[in-house]
Amino acid sequence: MPDDTQPDRTPPPVPSEAELERVAEPATLRRAPKFSAFITVGALVGIVVALVLVALVRPEVPSVADGSGFISFLDGEGAVRTVMAVAGAVLGGLVGGALAVLADRRSVRRAGRADI
Repeated sequence: MPDDTQPDRTPPPVPSEAELERVAEPATLRRAPKFSAFITVGALVGIVVALVLVALVRPEVPSVADGSGFISFLDGEGAVRTVMAVAGAVLGGLVGGALAVLADRRSVRRAGRADI
């Protein structure tokens, strides 16, 4: 039994060049930065810088880590590393976000018109 419920699937007519030029609107092209990439890279760089800073300074921690704490990696010098890594990630993410905003403003100024 043929399926008569579907309409005829003929493609719409192709518009002429004159019709396309009449309805065409100019487009603005710009290369906008991906904010998430800037923030992620900034956070990762901040973590690395903070951990290198802790390794260079080698803070004197009064208590000795014996691993018996509630969260063992937060005993002694591990606490300093963790706090510095989190602080570096936050500051690096903020710097990355600020750089993304600056790059976005620059891309708006350099945006050009194009006929697509």
